[in-house]
Amino acid sequence: MNNNFLRKHHLTHIPELKIDESVFNLRFSSVCDMRNCKGECCQWGVFTDISERDKILAHADLIIRYMEPHQEHNPQLWFEKNEISDTDFPSGRSVGTQAFDYGCVFLDSAGLCALQKACTAEGISPFTLKPFYCVAYPLTIENGVLMIDDVELKNGTPCQIIKSDGILTIFEIGAVELDYVLGKEGVKELYNLLKINNHSSC
Repeated sequence: MNNNFLRKHHLTHIPELKIDESVFNLRFSSVCDMRNCKGECCQWGVFTDISERDKILAHADLIIRYMEPHQEHNPQLWFEKNEISDTDFPSGRSVGTQAFDYGCVFLDSAGLCALQKACTAEGISPFTLKPFYCVAYPLTIENGVLMIDDVELKNGTPCQIIKSDGILTIFEIGAVELDYVLGKEGVKELYNLLKINNHSSC
């Protein structure tokens, strides 16, 4: 592990966020486009902070209105029962969304998220109910280390394709995600680290 870390980001539960080399080094195909998203990364659900779970459940009636008939409409079945201790989450506790044969409980047949659909349709910020790690993808944090979730990407998601000769970086295909995860000051600090360490120019 390198000694790169950020202090100016807005994740208060991780004061010094370490940076994995994948953030600097992985390259993506020039055809990458988030508009090609089909929800492949949502197949197995996601871990959420317990506060995110509680917020989602508090808006269950709204969310259900934007679910398709085949999706599970019983909020009591939306999340796993067991909570897990995890310092990568603000509360220190996480819980998984349930996954069914169609994928995450909130995933519809078009690969769209019912949480985001509901917020968008109601004129609310699309990320209001969406779990942090859903919005952050392909970025993730493991044991206080910011990295790119290349396991899912190697499975061939059509919106983000890793290629050894790719010309795009996470700064280009994941600008929205970086800003969401780190905040503007955190992104600036990350970009400065890239230049200091003489990584390829973005």
